[in-house]
Amino acid sequence: MTNVVVSRSLAALLFCTAALAQDPVVPITAATQQLPASTDLSQSFTFRVCVKMDAAPDNLPTVVAIKDWEAGEVRDYTTNNSFGLGRESGKRAGFAISVLPDGAWTWNAGDGRRRIDHRPEAADQGIADGKWHEVGFAIDRAAGVAHLYHDGRRVAIHDLQGVGSLAVPDAVLQLGTKNGISTAAVRFDTGVLPPAKVRTAFVDRFGEERAPAALAKWHGRPLRVLAWNIWHGGRRKGRDVGVQRVVDVIRECNADIVLMQETYGSGPRISGRLGFEYFLRSSNLSVMSRYPIVATHRLASGFRFGGVTIELCPGKTVQAYSLWINYLPSVHKQLSEGATAEQLRTGDQKTRGKEIATILEQLLPHLAKTPDVPVIVGGDFNSGSHLDWTKAAANAPHHHGRVVTWPVSEAMADANFIDAFRTAHPDPVTAPGHTWSPEFPDEHQDRIDYVYARGDDWRVLDSRVLSHHDDGWPSDHAATFASLDLVESTEAKQKTLRVMSYNIHYGLGMDGKRDLARIAQVVRDHAPDLVGLQEISNDAMAQELGRLTGMSVVFGPSKGKATEYGDAVLSRLPFEWVANHAIPSASSSRYQAMAVDVDASTIFGKGRKVRLINTHFDWLKTIGSKEARLASVSLIEKAFCADADLPMILTGDLNALPGSEPLRRLAAVGWTQGVQEPGLLTIGPSLAPPDRQIDYVLVRPKTAWRIHRAYVADEPVASDHRPVVMTLELGRD
Repeated sequence: MTNVVVSRSLAALLFCTAALAQDPVVPITAATQQLPASTDLSQSFTFRVCVKMDAAPDNLPTVVAIKDWEAGEVRDYTTNNSFGLGRESGKRAGFAISVLPDGAWTWNAGDGRRRIDHRPEAADQGIADGKWHEVGFAIDRAAGVAHLYHDGRRVAIHDLQGVGSLAVPDAVLQLGTKNGISTAAVRFDTGVLPPAKVRTAFVDRFGEERAPAALAKWHGRPLRVLAWNIWHGGRRKGRDVGVQRVVDVIRECNADIVLMQETYGSGPRISGRLGFEYFLRSSNLSVMSRYPIVATHRLASGFRFGGVTIELCPGKTVQAYSLWINYLPSVHKQLSEGATAEQLRTGDQKTRGKEIATILEQLLPHLAKTPDVPVIVGGDFNSGSHLDWTKAAANAPHHHGRVVTWPVSEAMADANFIDAFRTAHPDPVTAPGHTWSPEFPDEHQDRIDYVYARGDDWRVLDSRVLSHHDDGWPSDHAATFASLDLVESTEAKQKTLRVMSYNIHYGLGMDGKRDLARIAQVVRDHAPDLVGLQEISNDAMAQELGRLTGMSVVFGPSKGKATEYGDAVLSRLPFEWVANHAIPSASSSRYQAMAVDVDASTIFGKGRKVRLINTHFDWLKTIGSKEARLASVSLIEKAFCADADLPMILTGDLNALPGSEPLRRLAAVGWTQGVQEPGLLTIGPSLAPPDRQIDYVLVRPKTAWRIHRAYVADEPVASDHRPVVMTLELGRD
């Protein structure tokens, strides 16, 4: 086989790239182009092409191909383990870009033995709308992956999965001319162009950015991680509705990183609807991320293990790995045959134990190269945990009196991984956390899906098992969710207090729905020790929020009656009621300030107490309301601070901007919000991003507190305000 090569300078002559005022490209009229010989298509290269067509076809026509794509019959490759239409010619050596019946582009690459295909949806990656688009890919032989691009945005990273050279002897580049297809501006580049350069080139050509310039930026909030086997691509409950239910679940828990198993052809559809970065390690395993993927890690077997490096912000990365190991032997079958604890362990060791050993033998030396990078491993381990099958839990349902030291979970513990769910819920009797199986309740029930974290920078805030969707759970596995706080190593060694201030708008969200469970979930996601809540309808609402969050609660009515609106404090720590005082108001609303003394002994040492003050200032822009806010500062100082010799925290909706007179008055008497991330913006117009800060967590005296971090929780719907969260350390007397 000879190598097909393309000269970059000749390509510029062969393929017109001139820009027009209204049309960014000049169409190519020829149906084929001969390829000159200078770029080796068996090595790394980047290819891009512009395409326009008026309507979606029904026969997967060629946009551009370096093999006889249309000689193969169209087939529906949808099975339990695959999805979508393709041509039988896809296995042939070379590459092809075509159009799916819904108008999305599709990409294929093969080496004559193996093939890989990318089949997205038109809503995310359409090209049949009468506009010019640019699609393309970069083959990175060093990394063993292909980067796929649509309109300058990287939409997927595919593991090449053993696909070798794409070179074709005597190749001709075929250009689409049927079905109203126009092509233009074909470009080959030797080597792998970085995503930023592909994006910049697209904007330069088209004069617009059709996709966000970058993915989300991390501002220090906890990372939400979901490990989930979605069962045959999530399609067992419906080819389309099942996939949408998977998307619904991911959105509902607001996951940042999804470690997915049994992806099976649904990956582009799911990641496209979420707007996430997407790495397909194999037909089985994928990783999806709200934040940019900057490296891939192809360790062990592709069907069993693989991961990525994710850049949260400049200088801060994490590694995240998706895992699936053997489902045999069946514990259900073994137990039905009366297997002993030792027989269960031995059976596990023969398959799953060997597989986890192989994975760790490759993973641990790899991690040793970047010892300061935090690591997450999650997935379907198909094995129980030694932390669950304890002596205390021997008589729990489904344990049959057995105490089992399962080798897989022990191996993870020996490798210094912590089990997020069992860290958050230490008692396996009261919190079994079964993930197998919501679909088959008559089978043996166990916890076999995990999120593991490794590194001194992680702190587990919350973890739970998800298995409910209003229209029916789409998988045979429950999903494992974990909220992980990523802190500096020095902070992780300190005892800290997490405080939240949250105006909940009486539970009324920006979608017009009143949902206290949603508010409670926001609180749980960030796992604060203390919460100052504003805009509570009555004591009953406060008590319900206490029940939903599992925290102690006290209500501070603004009119002195439990049936009237006011504010509330939630606490994981013991506290004593101090007082509740009305504060000045020039509007029809009435406001108050409440205070509790919190016993922080379990965090900061015996006898340590802090005072939490929670309030809501008048909101109008009138002179009277401005004076009321200033008078409120004076009242709080006199009522709660003048005679108290305690470290203090103030939470509240102050309806005042940083640097305004109320904040200057508070600073003058010792209150500070410290040096924080810029832009603690908590409210904005309607559903638009927040544009100003009026909600605060303040502390005093400054010398008593060390503020580790502060951030605004990214929750745009549950309330018209977003909560502020602060992590605090109290100094020694």
